[in-house]
Amino acid sequence: MNKEKRTIILYVAILCMILIGCLTLTVFVVPSFFQESTRIVTMIIWIAITIIAIPIENDHTRFKGKSEKIKTTLIIVTIYYIIYFLLGLIVGYKRSPYSRGFFMIIKNLFYVVGLIAIQDYVRSKVINNQRKMINYILFTFIFVLLRLDYTEGFKVFSSGEKIFEYIASVIIPELAKGCVCSYLAISGGTLLVYAYSIPVAIFQVLTPIFPDLDWFLTSIFDVLISFIIFLYNNYEHTIKTTRLTRREKKKINPIRKIPAIMILLITAAFIAGFLPIKPVAIMSYSMVPTFSRGAIVISVKMNETDLHKLKVGDILHYKAENGEVIHRIINIKQDKDGKLLFQTKGDNNNTADSKLVEEEQIIGCIKMYIPYIGYPSVWFNEIILQKKSFITI
Repeated sequence: MNKEKRTIILYVAILCMILIGCLTLTVFVVPSFFQESTRIVTMIIWIAITIIAIPIENDHTRFKGKSEKIKTTLIIVTIYYIIYFLLGLIVGYKRSPYSRGFFMIIKNLFYVVGLIAIQDYVRSKVINNQRKMINYILFTFIFVLLRLDYTEGFKVFSSGEKIFEYIASVIIPELAKGCVCSYLAISGGTLLVYAYSIPVAIFQVLTPIFPDLDWFLTSIFDVLISFIIFLYNNYEHTIKTTRLTRREKKKINPIRKIPAIMILLITAAFIAGFLPIKPVAIMSYSMVPTFSRGAIVISVKMNETDLHKLKVGDILHYKAENGEVIHRIINIKQDKDGKLLFQTKGDNNNTADSKLVEEEQIIGCIKMYIPYIGYPSVWFNEIILQKKSFITI
């Protein structure tokens, strides 16, 4: 066995021991993975690993187009966060989970940003030691596992819905970040990885507020930036390492992917309800024969003026105690303050709903429906998420 293979095996063993240690501490020793003592020990271990990694030799010492790739990555990250932050003007903002005290900011910069810098340095070293696909896959997977918060992870096993949300909002974005960081390490070395990971980490620590996006859209944006950075860096790498004609360069230019990306964003905004209309999958038979289980209905959002235009016979989409409901208005009343109260009933139900619907509960009014195409969402919610009422898709 040659020296390079022994080095790879050694690092796999060390990183796996760290992973097992983190899991052990999380489950059996400390209530929180990010407790102070654990953070200190973790940082010391990673500093020691970094020192060991310094003499590791790479397969090559030069990366073609490195400076252009770094500039491109920094520009993409900057534009991304400007757009991301401006979304708060539409959806509102929420406070950062990090403390805003001066010394706490310094501490978080050390433990969060510093740890990411150390890990990505080690990532670049071990992946470039032997540029093989198995090393890329193996270390990408290991580093993704090392960056997961297992305290939160073990809490999700209470329901299928929480498991799905954790996979979609945490594991998939982390996999996307891990893959693009490993790719950047191969195509540009440590500094190129830093051009992506360090600004992202600094933004998370220093920014006092964030756009109040739900987990679905946050996941979409996290995966999207990883995908865009990969596209542009792959383009830079291809034109620097391969002789291409002007037509071939134009054909692989990432700008050509912008329409597809815009369609993806609009679709995500439509599904998440950021547009004036929202699709909803029906999981019950309460509105037969108007529409049945498996239909997709289009809920149109309503403002205060629109509420006063509602009339008996319109179909409401509103929030209830156990979820959301789509039923028809059968009567309209007013309370002592002049606010509207709506009595609703499912077309297929024998009796009216037991509680009146208040203005604050109303999400929208149903304007159209498409039969059958919502069945995949129905089956997914019943089998995976174990829900028995309808849910938005």
